[in-house]
Amino acid sequence: MGLFRSRRGPRSDRKATKDDLAQLRDWCASRRGVEAYVEPQTSVTQTTMLLVAGDGEWTRRRVPSPQAAADFARKQGIPVYDTNRVGYPQRMRDYTMRQRGDRAKTTTTPREAEATRPAGLDTNQRAALGWLEDLAGESAKGHDPEELRRIWRLARSRAHPDRRGGDRAAWDEVEDAARTLGLHT
Repeated sequence: MGLFRSRRGPRSDRKATKDDLAQLRDWCASRRGVEAYVEPQTSVTQTTMLLVAGDGEWTRRRVPSPQAAADFARKQGIPVYDTNRVGYPQRMRDYTMRQRGDRAKTTTTPREAEATRPAGLDTNQRAALGWLEDLAGESAKGHDPEELRRIWRLARSRAHPDRRGGDRAAWDEVEDAARTLGLHT
């Protein structure tokens, strides 16, 4: 066994089966406004297909190949998209947040949010903290450095570009906000 020996294909322990396609077919038939999103093979997983209903409900299963996913979508009469090109639909994220019980990001008006910001921060720092709070889904319980770092870490974890649903633009905004608040060391 060589030190730099390469592996072929994903390291997942299970291949796509006919049952996976049958489950996708049943799921698709029982929902309205379904769209298919093909997720490419990675070093860990096979190619997967994500089905997203009109209300944002979603399911994911392995498929044999991107072509098999496209054939499935064509037979079901639903649109198919490549996640590398179009990303994931916002309604899917909203549905997931509703299922987790998270409050929507826009539960307060900007004026209400500004009134609840900690005092002692300048306008740019308050705006930066607001951005971090919105992304983190929590309000800071003060403006001591440890609390600001906690909100920063939470916002970073939600925006990290390597995570599913991560967003490089949001990540850059988080880092800019942290610099504005003096959190970068």
